[in-house]
Amino acid sequence: MLRSIQRELRQKGFDLCHPFHTTWYNNLIRSEGLVDSGTLEVLPEPCAIHDKENGAVYNAVLIGNTKTLWPVFLNWLADQGHQIASPLDTFVEQTIHRSLEHCCRDNPEIKCYEFFWSNGKRQRVSNKDILTESTGHDFNKTNNQYHCFDYQDTSFLVSMQRVAKVSGQYWHDDEATKLCVHPEYGTWTAFRTVVVFEPNTETQLNCIPPAPQLCPCPVSGEEIKKAKEVFDHALKISSSDVEGYGATLDKSWAELCKYLHNTVCSGSDWDKVPSSMKPWIQLRDVISVGRQMWKYSDAQLLYHYTKDPEILRQELNRICEKDN
Repeated sequence: MLRSIQRELRQKGFDLCHPFHTTWYNNLIRSEGLVDSGTLEVLPEPCAIHDKENGAVYNAVLIGNTKTLWPVFLNWLADQGHQIASPLDTFVEQTIHRSLEHCCRDNPEIKCYEFFWSNGKRQRVSNKDILTESTGHDFNKTNNQYHCFDYQDTSFLVSMQRVAKVSGQYWHDDEATKLCVHPEYGTWTAFRTVVVFEPNTETQLNCIPPAPQLCPCPVSGEEIKKAKEVFDHALKISSSDVEGYGATLDKSWAELCKYLHNTVCSGSDWDKVPSSMKPWIQLRDVISVGRQMWKYSDAQLLYHYTKDPEILRQELNRICEKDN
């Protein structure tokens, strides 16, 4: 099943799909005191699935993307015959939903699965819902603002960086810059959702697989120091911008994520980006790992932070001119 999901997602632009066991994540956040403090909640811990094809033992996957998402998204957007309020968010949620449905609907091992989106939205899907098409989810009518934690009573915040850390695929600088660094892709990744699978009774494994070794730091001490300086500068310069990226001093990381990923502003070119936002964009670029091969295009990078619709208009015009 895992390879089928990875293959399906990769074709749709989501080239990151890492298996893990939720117990690994829960143990980490408990050890950091984040559960006792009420900062984070533990994920469900259903029995593991043993993937006989590749030997993986897991009960969840972390889904994300590198720069490969951008051209796939633009092609999808060009095919839409109507205006969408949050096009990238709609594309991400719609595509991942349908990819999981395609891979799981006829799988007798899976009873149901849950999405834990990076904005805190939690959605449960059962194979019965899929087979009867009873979910009735209209993606075009949903305000899918899930890049950041959505502050509602029903929200369930998952630290995607810590999930990435326990998968053994990423190094997480949880003390200084909050950056998550992959040995190949560097900082040029985006985490979209965690999917937790609940297997049918007859396929359950009661054992919890041992957690993999943590990824060693792939960043030089000099670059970490420089990144910390940029991070501290970003906090300082934002403190006077009380409406947008400002007032970030003395904020929790969840609140800071809200500033960083839930703001729409001008940014169709670098000169239009607010000065309080520029250091946050520059922070990723400090790390040299993966930068040459995997850095986002200017359009993808600026849209990731600003959500300026003018960027999409310019990109679609570029595609039309190229096709003509």
